[in-house]
Amino acid sequence: MNQRVIHYAECAFLSVLAYFTLRRLLPVVGEHPQVMVSLAAELAGVVFIFLQRPGDVATDMRSIILGFGGTSMALLIAPLGTALASEAVTTALITGGFALSVLAKLSLRRSFGIVPANRGVKSDGMYRFVRHPMYMGYMISHLGFILLYPHLWNVAILGLAWVLLWARTREEERVLMRDPAYQEYAGKVRFRLMPGLI
Repeated sequence: MNQRVIHYAECAFLSVLAYFTLRRLLPVVGEHPQVMVSLAAELAGVVFIFLQRPGDVATDMRSIILGFGGTSMALLIAPLGTALASEAVTTALITGGFALSVLAKLSLRRSFGIVPANRGVKSDGMYRFVRHPMYMGYMISHLGFILLYPHLWNVAILGLAWVLLWARTREEERVLMRDPAYQEYAGKVRFRLMPGLI
């Protein structure tokens, strides 16, 4: 698959994903307004995908599948179960996590994409603390969703989403490590997802 086709696929895929996310989550906004932050995060992603700059994009099927699968998996959670934590706790986790992911997207701006690529090494903003802050934000918000909707389906979906996020970091770094600037950056910022942990 060539890079132009991948870009068009990313644009179409993220637009459709944002549409279905809006349809699924808008009915629960009145009861749980914190989900609005996740909607804003998805819409920001759509904008940045359309404005994306060209780069060294992985074109192998493994990278493409991990990119698209990792992006969409967590959106399969359903509003099921009775909350295990207060509205304040779930709001803090969901809002805080998605705020971190939006800040990471703002740091990336036109370098944001779904499929692993090198569109320039980012080392400022959230990228000073971990190499994949967007995924860190997603994982924090996922904890909030599990506490808000503690159902076996959601635990399975988010467990798989975390596995895919980890695999995405490995695929992205396989592409990025070809760049000496990223090698230097990775030497300075040791942690991929959580400062002091992983």
